[in-house]
Amino acid sequence: MINYSDVYGLTHYEYGLPYTGEYNGMRYRIARNPLERVFGKKVEEKAAIEVIIWRGPFCFDTTKEEKITKEFSFTDEGLKEAVDWLNTEYDNKKDDKKIKEKLENLL
Repeated sequence: MINYSDVYGLTHYEYGLPYTGEYNGMRYRIARNPLERVFGKKVEEKAAIEVIIWRGPFCFDTTKEEKITKEFSFTDEGLKEAVDWLNTEYDNKKDDKKIKEKLENLL
């Protein structure tokens, strides 16, 4: 399970840096959208937390497979929602994988 304490706080993303991680084969990237350094600047535009997931083993830039993207509000609550979504997506994909493996074993 990915915990809220496993990802950086909002200040990290205000520096224009993404965070990438991996949990049991599910890769993910969390970043501010738009991805730019805004720390210490007065920003009037609305920003979001963009979360992208894909299946490993490759990194974000070299993965050609489908990536799933979702955005959340750029707040602490939005970051918590993003972590919850990551865990839900992992659970859904894990269940899909188990079903696929069972079907393959039957054939």
